[in-house]
Amino acid sequence: MAYATYNDVLARWFSDDELPATEAQITTLLEDAEDTILREFPDIDERVSDGALPERRVIKVEVRMVLRHLRNPGGVRSTQEGAGGYQQTITYGGDEPGSLYLTEDDRRELRSPSSGKGKAFSVDNTPSYWPGTDDRLWVRL
Repeated sequence: MAYATYNDVLARWFSDDELPATEAQITTLLEDAEDTILREFPDIDERVSDGALPERRVIKVEVRMVLRHLRNPGGVRSTQEGAGGYQQTITYGGDEPGSLYLTEDDRRELRSPSSGKGKAFSVDNTPSYWPGTDDRLWVRL
């Protein structure tokens, strides 16, 4: 069962139009979104149960994934309309329009705080001056 519910999606649907799916379809999409999350973060359940990750954050990410899909279920990249000399082009965001996917922001929200350990870094070992030379040649940043 997904963390998020139909009511969570309904509460975040800001449109004059009704939701373009039934409660059963949205429940299925939420379960699919959770499956996608679990594929990348298999320890989500454990982290939620021990309090390391707020359940509300998982709900937020699941709902965001479903809303992206509901806004563009056909996966349209862009549309263009024209009438006379007037042209309008709309390009939809995201690398995978229409699919249930995690954005980099979603991943950042779901990562464990310790997952930043062990990342690559660099150290500038350039000396701020060189003995015996004009110190003005070196700029300290």
